[in-house]
This record gives sequence, structure tokens and C-alpha cells, in this order.
Amino acid sequence: MPNAKRLIAVVGLALFFGLLMLAEEAIEVLGFQEAEDHPALEILEIVVLLALIACVALAAFEGYRMWQYQKTLEFKINRASFAFQDMLEAHFERWGFTLAERDVTRLILKGCSIAEIAEIRDAKPGTVKAQTNAIYKKSGYAGKTQLLSAFLEELSDGASVS
Repeated sequence: MPNAKRLIAVVGLALFFGLLMLAEEAIEVLGFQEAEDHPALEILEIVVLLALIACVALAAFEGYRMWQYQKTLEFKINRASFAFQDMLEAHFERWGFTLAERDVTRLILKGCSIAEIAEIRDAKPGTVKAQTNAIYKKSGYAGKTQLLSAFLEELSDGASVS
């Protein structure tokens, strides 16, 4: 997993070293000191540049790790989504849901109201209400809350929806 604290530290160090280089150049441009008179400043410039290069390399490494982590999360979410769809379809088959009842159930699980479902499906609220009653009767659950709770419980421990 990427390390946000390390990335923030690297960016902070890069900013610090960049400001140090800027200050050194400003001092030289304003004529307060000449770099030729102070070989230690040349050594300092080399050290600061090497530090900046190291900071860029570390930032690139953390960026790569973040990219890898994002890809891993996307894979896991995709896999979980397919597993959830498979679970829904298995229950829909067992309960003998029609295609319309399957669509309405998905909208119920998303938290839509009867009015919202009717609008989305371009149906009358009475039709949607009849479909939801059929869904609850076929599934054996009394309402939206029980149906949703059963699916959430199955997702969390795999043993609820019957």
C-alpha cells in the first residue's frame, strides 16, 4: 500500500531543496556573494541537486505504488461486483422473479422509492407497487428493509438470504 506520509515528506523535502537552490541563486544574483569565491557553495549545489533527484525518484516510486494499489482495488471491486450480481441472479432464479421484478429489485436495493422506480421504468406507481408486493411475497421478506438487510448480511458472512 502506498505511504501518504512518505510522499508528503518527499514533496516537502523537494520543496525545501528547491527553495534552498533558489535562495542561493538569489544571493548570487543580488551580488551578496560570488560562487567562485566559495567552493563550499558549489558543493552545496551538487548535494542539493542530488537530493532533488532522489526526491523525484522517491515521488515517482510512490506514484507507481499508488497506481498499482489503485489497479488492485479496481480488480477487487470488479470481482465483488460480479460476485454480487451472481448472488442476485441466483436468488432471482430461485424466487422465480420476472425480468421486471429483477429490475425493480435492483432499484429497491439502490434505495429508490416507488415513485422513483416508476419514473425510471416509465411505469405507473400502482404497477411498481404491485411488482414490489410480488417481490416481497416470492422472496419471503416483508419489505424493503428486510430484503436489503438479508442481502447485506449474506455479503458480510454468506449465510442469510434463503
